[in-house]
Amino acid sequence: MKVKGLIIDLDGVLTKDKALTPFEDAPRFIEFLKEKNIKFKIATNNSLYSPSQLVEGLRKNGIDISLNQLITPLVVIPDYLNKRNLRNLFVIGSKELKNFFKQSGFNVKNSLDVDAVVIGQDKDFNFEKMKIATTSIKENNAEILALNKNLITKDDDGLLFPGVGSIANMFAYATKKNFIHFGKNSKEYNKKLLEYFENIPLNKMAILSDDLFTDLKPFKELGLFTIFITTGKYKKEDITEEFRPDLVVNSLTEVIKMLDGGN
Repeated sequence: MKVKGLIIDLDGVLTKDKALTPFEDAPRFIEFLKEKNIKFKIATNNSLYSPSQLVEGLRKNGIDISLNQLITPLVVIPDYLNKRNLRNLFVIGSKELKNFFKQSGFNVKNSLDVDAVVIGQDKDFNFEKMKIATTSIKENNAEILALNKNLITKDDDGLLFPGVGSIANMFAYATKKNFIHFGKNSKEYNKKLLEYFENIPLNKMAILSDDLFTDLKPFKELGLFTIFITTGKYKKEDITEEFRPDLVVNSLTEVIKMLDGGN
């Protein structure tokens, strides 16, 4: 297949951990795409850092990209909040995530009197935060806004824990309300992502990801070629009859060989 546009997942694909440590062949992979004029965008559900922090961290670790070559839920959600006039937020997430919303002009509050509960990845998630969020949603009608719909996430020690989507589902189930997410395959995210590839037909595009369910299956339904890489949170054994990716690889070097043969 001749690939003209490539969507690339970040965690478990280009990087090994939340410190953005790259896989050994990741810098070369990005350089290869540039050499071959394959238009690419790193599409991540990462909610630990702001987009500019991610770009800075990747560059520092040898993955040379521009801000325009990255999309995260934080590129998308401010427009929604502004249009809905949701100014007061209870944010479940990292210090960097809270600072992003503060710097974007929103009021980040540790109280029940908020317009929305914004859910990102939070390694310090605890019972107190759970109570504040649940009460804000149930008693004060705060919206449930998840930064992605991930079911599970892999920590730096290799162990798995419930993803942002699973936490949002918990609050939705407890309060009998729906939640909206702003990660990959949300309406807002995909609109902005695919606008970047507007001159490339979907049948000339591919997605490379370690996530069979949140990433590959939905993009396959849009008509993209799907490449599953086994370096992340899912393995070959997780592939089911319900969805089988078009290609399975074990490294970025294998992707280079595939793309070099097709281009």
